[in-house]
Amino acid sequence: MQKKATKQELELLKETGYSDKAIELYLNRVNVGVLENPNIVETYVGPCGDVIRLYLAVGKNNVIKDAKFQCVGCPGVASSASAATSLLKGKTIEDAKKINESNVFNELGGLPDPKIDCIELVMRALKKAIANFEKNKLYKLC
Repeated sequence: MQKKATKQELELLKETGYSDKAIELYLNRVNVGVLENPNIVETYVGPCGDVIRLYLAVGKNNVIKDAKFQCVGCPGVASSASAATSLLKGKTIEDAKKINESNVFNELGGLPDPKIDCIELVMRALKKAIANFEKNKLYKLC
């Protein structure tokens, strides 16, 4: 479901340095939602109070079949999470561990300088989610 933005909102996002791609991801709510029966659910709260919850469905051979998120935060958090979850789909857990802030920044086409920490927030949530998945998987094998 697309968020209806006013012309003024679009202009403000552009003026503050959001790329067209970041605005598109934010307005189109790409990958926003809850997955049914996810293998991974991770919640992370950032230092300024932004909250992100990641949902990952991991299938055969540890391939991420689907990724969604919910967040309470600014457009920077939402667009960063949209970009990161898009990058995750179809990747193995091992490949997902190699995704970094630069990859997400490039997928976004840029963010305003004060919003770079939004990418870091999403990456911390992802790293935590993967670490817990691997820990639980090893635990189940014992």
